[in-house]
Amino acid sequence: MTSAVSKAKNLVLDLLFPKFCVSCRKEGDFLCEDCAKSLVFLAPSCFLCGKRNLSGKTCPACNKKTAIRRFFAPFSYKNEVIRSAIHLYKYGRARELGDVFGEFLAGMLEFYEFEPRQNMVFIPIPLHKSRKRERGFNQSEILTEFLGTHFGLLAAADALSRVKNTLPQIEMEDDTGRRENIREAFLADRPEAIKNKTIILVDDVSTSGATLEEAARALKKAGARSVWAAVIARR
Repeated sequence: MTSAVSKAKNLVLDLLFPKFCVSCRKEGDFLCEDCAKSLVFLAPSCFLCGKRNLSGKTCPACNKKTAIRRFFAPFSYKNEVIRSAIHLYKYGRARELGDVFGEFLAGMLEFYEFEPRQNMVFIPIPLHKSRKRERGFNQSEILTEFLGTHFGLLAAADALSRVKNTLPQIEMEDDTGRRENIREAFLADRPEAIKNKTIILVDDVSTSGATLEEAARALKKAGARSVWAAVIARR
């Protein structure tokens, strides 16, 4: 009964507010199949310096400067289609784009021969409780659930919390401001889900990398063996 009511509600919403592709404006989906297929993955690169490599590993020269060991981002945030789709996903409440972006992330990981292991855990970058209440959902949590299901790994949305209600990183003018804004913003709530595990942090966009870096530090402090990161797009 609940499923039938939900389907009826979605049908009414689709009639009142039809969906249009953010790229070609064709009616039916927020990102139509043809436009999705036209998008090309970027090669993995070092989290800090951006030097390309097929494993996404942080290069030796940057290794001591970051807590992130591997980094995957299939798209550039400069891509207008991706930028519009992410904005619609986060602020237009187009939650169904979560599965589309989840497919992109899973596809990139598989293309570059990601090998799931049972000591791996997907963890989303958390929103502060007031921001989540305002938005209604955490876009990174949806991606994490998708990836956990897809790869048969644990998705632990409750293992990390945001204890500081920071300003959106994209609103900060420079990298120094972003680092200060996010400093000590995260707390590992479930060390037993983190200790000796390889954690894969999941978010929508990496701007300066400060958010991922600060979250990784909190996870390492709680005993994580290694921290990777996967985002839809990087600046």
